[in-house]
Amino acid sequence: MTNSIVRPRITAVADSDSYLKLAYSTLSALGPEWDKRVILVRTPLLPTDEQIIAATHGTCFAGTRPEVASMASLNFGSLGADIVFAAATGPVVNELFSRLLRSISTGPRPAALLSALPGVAYPATSKGWNYRRGGDAFIVHSHAEAREFSQLAESTTGHSPTILVSKLPFLATAGFPKPHEHPISSVVFAAQAKVPVQRVEREQILRTLDQTARLNPQVRMIVKLRARAGEPQTHAEAFPYDSLWDELVHEGKVKAKNIEFATGSMDAVLTPGACLLTVSSTAALEAVDRGLPVLVLTDFGFNEAMLNTVFRGSGLLGTLEQVPALDFSNPNKGWLRENYFHRRGPEFESALTHYAARAGNGQLESSNEQLALIRDVAMRQQIRTMLPGPLLSLVRKVRRAWVKT
Repeated sequence: MTNSIVRPRITAVADSDSYLKLAYSTLSALGPEWDKRVILVRTPLLPTDEQIIAATHGTCFAGTRPEVASMASLNFGSLGADIVFAAATGPVVNELFSRLLRSISTGPRPAALLSALPGVAYPATSKGWNYRRGGDAFIVHSHAEAREFSQLAESTTGHSPTILVSKLPFLATAGFPKPHEHPISSVVFAAQAKVPVQRVEREQILRTLDQTARLNPQVRMIVKLRARAGEPQTHAEAFPYDSLWDELVHEGKVKAKNIEFATGSMDAVLTPGACLLTVSSTAALEAVDRGLPVLVLTDFGFNEAMLNTVFRGSGLLGTLEQVPALDFSNPNKGWLRENYFHRRGPEFESALTHYAARAGNGQLESSNEQLALIRDVAMRQQIRTMLPGPLLSLVRKVRRAWVKT
């Protein structure tokens, strides 16, 4: 008689391009001993086909598509997991956790509730934390983030999830990355929807790349987009770079051939000989992981609003004046250790296994403090997850028009 081995089950629920990447890469890193599933909840942020392909790239899910479901259809039964990993924007996480916790308010709960933020989550914000406080555990990806969120937990009353330290699953190096010594053949600018804010600032970046192309004709200038103008992404973008570039070309201020625009996976552009330019994108970490030089811009501010204070002491900070000279750097080892490049140990996966075992054995119950957090979820948070499918395109159009006003 053979004994069957029951694999722990984890289901990730995502809602946008960046969170879908987090879901796929986190589950892929767990290994084959886990039963893994990804569900994309239907919201106005639903990723495009190209964004889905990019999110699965390099994971065990490559070539597959996620299930798409409405928030109303999600419950412990339909999720079918020992761990529910909410890899989604804050309102969606809050609504999901609220629905699940309300459904079983007494007695054993069949699944543990976990969440995380994609990419850099430093400095910690109370807004991001409060949306996710109803869960059992919250995943951070560096020692610096762990300290920040621990301080938030200590400063708030009521339930706080356990903080688990993992490593960003798309970082491959076991320790410190070894810098590559290739001559620079391309400058990759990682565009972000949120920063910089002003149109003139974004045009300044494009003009600098145009100047760099003229001074370095052997070097390609690539603007890596999360989405093309008009496509959905995690954060609304008032001034898409591809639209701005077309306007500058039309006005005769830049040459069309001097910049290329790319979407899809970062792997396609972060190749040997590339260097990475950004305001604060997580792509800087992906470049560091590959040993590529990086420049993090401070021209538009060095503060929490610019999301770049995590790079303090990294040795990567600089200005647009350095770009035409191709003056990019590699990071300091002390910064690497505290920020995302610690060695990945077995502790994180052991913690997940423990949560799965407790759920499977009927040992996981919601506390009164946990239930108190989710008694009143605002209707505006529910609306974005309950819209009928035909209305989603209309909402997206209204959303794009609003951010341009």
